[in-house]
Amino acid sequence: MSDNNIYNELRKQIISLEQKPGAIIREKEIMEAFNVSRTPVREALMRLEMDGLVRIIPNAGTFVEEISFQKLRDVFEIRAHLVRLAGKLAATRMSSEELIEVRNMIEDMKSTKDTKTLMELDNEIHEIIRKSTKNELLAKTLRGLHDQAVRIWNSVGTENGYWEELYLEFEDIAAALEQRDEETAARLLEKHANVFSEQLKEQLTFRAP
Repeated sequence: MSDNNIYNELRKQIISLEQKPGAIIREKEIMEAFNVSRTPVREALMRLEMDGLVRIIPNAGTFVEEISFQKLRDVFEIRAHLVRLAGKLAATRMSSEELIEVRNMIEDMKSTKDTKTLMELDNEIHEIIRKSTKNELLAKTLRGLHDQAVRIWNSVGTENGYWEELYLEFEDIAAALEQRDEETAARLLEKHANVFSEQLKEQLTFRAP
């Protein structure tokens, strides 16, 4: 198994909080779980550290990064601006095959009410949009910001119905992308990001002591 597969699986576990904030990640356990040598495990962990999802402390070990609510505002401010750029680029660069993938995932969204499944589909649609920009630096930055935002949601979110109506936003976004409408795609993606941030702020307020 490659370090990419290990990276993706550990990333998923950290974002979903299966790997708890502050928990130690033991290289030997990962090696045994994936039946690999130490090298791909260390490469995967270094990538996760660059993403801000783990912290490697020499002579101490690797730990799942704590969730920082103080950085939340910064995350949303940066993400809101960058998704506008992603919308503009995607509207001109997204392929017909990628548009079909987005439409298929929207249909999958309509057929489920399972929050975990809806969150996974949300991420998959965003990933297609990120990749369709053909700008790897932008895609990587947005991927990291999205991961941080969803991780925070998983730590405080409740079943409030937000995810069940998400397909409506994506239908409008998909229509703008199909029409190659840069400004509308940019505006709708920014609105989508802002709605998510407002929902999360409500959850944080609700959970505040």
